[in-house]
Amino acid sequence: MTSVIGRGALGLIVALLLMGVAAVAVEAQSPTRLYLTGARVAAYSEGGIVFYRYGDQGYTLDDERRSARDVEQVPVTVFVDRGDPSQALVDGPGRWVDAALVGVWFVAALLVLPFARVRQRRRRQRQAEFAAGDRRLESAS
Repeated sequence: MTSVIGRGALGLIVALLLMGVAAVAVEAQSPTRLYLTGARVAAYSEGGIVFYRYGDQGYTLDDERRSARDVEQVPVTVFVDRGDPSQALVDGPGRWVDAALVGVWFVAALLVLPFARVRQRRRRQRQAEFAAGDRRLESAS
């Protein structure tokens, strides 16, 4: 593998993958893991409270994005812990931030590959040109 991309690039890829695995491990311990593992449930928010049903039971959840004065019913999505339906998260930008913080490491590792291959190919070409130049000098003398 190092002949294709070089040792430095391989080290960088391994480091990026290790950071990705660490990010997955941290996310697995985080309360926001419900964005990945929870059941997606339709709900509505009214007066700063989210109302949702899971199974045959109704549940409520505080909606920090809306105040108690917001009396209009707004449809939202919640991600519910299947084992404890009283634990849920309202869908929002946090889900995308979490996904980006986990996924960026793996995407970066994949993006290093083509650049490393091009760099290694150019390096080999320069070495071949240098060796050819040495042979010309030796034959001229």
